[in-house]
Amino acid sequence: MHRPFDSASRLAQSAVLAALLLPGGLVGQALEEELPSSLSVGREAPEAEGVVDLPRLSIPVRLDGRVDEAAWDAVQPIPLTMYEPTYRGETDRRIWLKLAYDDEALYVAARFYHDDPESIRAFTLTRDTWNGDDGFGLFLDTFHDKENAVRFVALPLGARMDMSISGDGLQERGTGGPQGSSWNTFWDLETEFLDDGWSGEMRIPFSSLRFETEPDGSVVMGLMTYAYEPGAEHRWTFPAIPRTESYTRVSAFQDVRMRGLEPRSPVYVTPYALLGRSRSWELTGVDDPATPDRWSALREDSREFGLDMKINPNPNLTLDLTLNTDFAAVEADQQQVNLTRFSLFFDEKRPFFQERAGIFGFETGTEQGTLFYSRRIGLADGVPVPILGGARLVGHLGSWDVGAIEMVTDEQGALPTENFGILRLRRRILNQNSFVGGMVTSRVASGGAYNHTYGLDGQFRLWGQEYLTLKWLQTVQGGTALRDSLPSGMDAGRIVVDWTRRRVEGFSYRNALVWSGPGYDPGMGFEERSDFVRTQSDWNYQWFPGEDAGLRRIWLGLESYAWVRNRDDQLETMVVEPFLQLEGKAGTTLILRGRSLYEDVLEAFDLSDDVLIPAGTYRATEAVVDFRAPRGWSIRPNVELTAGEFFDGTRLQVKNSFDWPFNRHLGLEGGWEWNRVWLTERGQEFDANLLRLTAKVAVDTHLSADIFGQYNSLTDQVTTNTRIRYNFREGQDLWLVWNEGTNLEQDVLGVPRVPRSDARTLTVKYTHTLVF
Repeated sequence: MHRPFDSASRLAQSAVLAALLLPGGLVGQALEEELPSSLSVGREAPEAEGVVDLPRLSIPVRLDGRVDEAAWDAVQPIPLTMYEPTYRGETDRRIWLKLAYDDEALYVAARFYHDDPESIRAFTLTRDTWNGDDGFGLFLDTFHDKENAVRFVALPLGARMDMSISGDGLQERGTGGPQGSSWNTFWDLETEFLDDGWSGEMRIPFSSLRFETEPDGSVVMGLMTYAYEPGAEHRWTFPAIPRTESYTRVSAFQDVRMRGLEPRSPVYVTPYALLGRSRSWELTGVDDPATPDRWSALREDSREFGLDMKINPNPNLTLDLTLNTDFAAVEADQQQVNLTRFSLFFDEKRPFFQERAGIFGFETGTEQGTLFYSRRIGLADGVPVPILGGARLVGHLGSWDVGAIEMVTDEQGALPTENFGILRLRRRILNQNSFVGGMVTSRVASGGAYNHTYGLDGQFRLWGQEYLTLKWLQTVQGGTALRDSLPSGMDAGRIVVDWTRRRVEGFSYRNALVWSGPGYDPGMGFEERSDFVRTQSDWNYQWFPGEDAGLRRIWLGLESYAWVRNRDDQLETMVVEPFLQLEGKAGTTLILRGRSLYEDVLEAFDLSDDVLIPAGTYRATEAVVDFRAPRGWSIRPNVELTAGEFFDGTRLQVKNSFDWPFNRHLGLEGGWEWNRVWLTERGQEFDANLLRLTAKVAVDTHLSADIFGQYNSLTDQVTTNTRIRYNFREGQDLWLVWNEGTNLEQDVLGVPRVPRSDARTLTVKYTHTLVF
């Protein structure tokens, strides 16, 4: 069902859009020299409304990056509207975008005019990398579910980016929206530098997209396309998206219709071959008094073969199969300094878990709590565990969103063979932003131990931007004497109630209550704590001063949350954090925060070998200053300073990072985190440095290398991850991966001199995708 036209004005808006987009419309035959000289004509372009027919190409497009052929002459540029720095702001820039399709693919053409071509920002040659380039992009909500989308980005040197978007493109702070950058598909891009600017053409085959066909044979998708020039922090979009919404918000996209398409279901088969050699060190002789302690080298050669397959049981479902799964080419995790008594959360980077990952999202009411944390599969404390194989199914069955995963890992050391299963179902009700659903996770070990956790959830858009979210979760586990004795029933459950007003501009808030029992323990999820009551109350007000003001956005807010232990009804943690965020028109951002903390620590915990935080009750206040550079700067530094009380001492923390696109062949990224803690009364000090540097090298769009190194002063170790990739064509890659850890401190009390090299691995991997 499409939204009906409920007023004459809406009918008029859609008529204007149709006239602009359809070939032969009001200005459908306009030629390039007749284009307006300013994008300000798009200031009155309508917001998304109704369903608009995209123009169909009558003659083929020659994909060469030059958009001067007859096929494009018959297609009118779409009306672009400035999104930032000022909504519907004026500009003298000349840019146009055109959209069209044929039986095989969807096409986007772009033309950027420049009086001085040297002003074009073009730094990136590497796939899925952005270094501050100009560009244009396209979002497609292919299933028209108003929540998930895929994104395609074109950069001037011909580099491409594609990613998945989930959660209606929203995130709590900022406007970027949750993105899965590891998602890739098959599509084409050509660009061309001209005397007066640059141009580009995208071709996205329908065989690379998954979509549903309407009863009349047409296909309706949500669509948003944009042009971006970060040097001036200018972004223009179609449709017009008001600043009350994030530009990535899928439910704000324009519904477009294409006719006469037949869903295609190619089969992608990707075998791989891998050769590897590794060396590590083991301390031997510890348990044998007759043998002196010494470090022994452990060497291992590996030859692996595996297979990934992607098929479509029907146009609405995608099935991924994997055998002897390997993730050797995935980038290494960035280390973190842990100044808490809780586990750290690391993002998922493995491509197998990225496509339509939003369907598996099930937040459990805490900062990073989730019912399904995909890093539980195939990783143990960050170390890979062999995956024998598995399957992943995502898509639609009737009116239901469906996601299912079944995987088996091999035994390794003390870890047994395990079976992992996930099933997620969700269905929209009442309106496009409301749904009910459920998820079940199952983790069963070969010895009989099991953990099953299920969750039921509902999100209801009541009116305006008011959302009510309700969830119930419960764990059932057993198979061993210990697991059988754990709390069950209601004591193994969790309740989540959340009332949120979701607005980017104006007044918004979030108020939530979570109750969690002592037996709630999702074996495939991520949780920091158990057996608690948590309350959260966030209040925000944002405004955009206008075109003539020096600031783009002013954001005032107060975030607060508290944890109460169920076992003794005592307050365990409370944080109250007021903040002020100021954003300049060019993108410069300054955030000022005050932070008041309360911690009741029942058990002492270590920050390092020399620093202990004893049990006790602590109150502290901190101040935070956060500076973020505009994306248009050649060198983009971000600096955060935190100073104040820390448990029974004081802390100074400096976090800084930078991006420097040196030229089209070299880009540098780096960061430094320094923590200095003084516990004067106990005569203890804590000093931690974490440095990282990444060099992104590209010869052209086929040959590239990522060289990533990091130093951790707590372990006194340097680790490096070098990944060299040669991309013969889409789906055919040769990887050379080198990992090494280096011990800077070799003289450790009580053991023989530690080897300089901690571990070393060299891997060569070749993948070749066959399409049937």
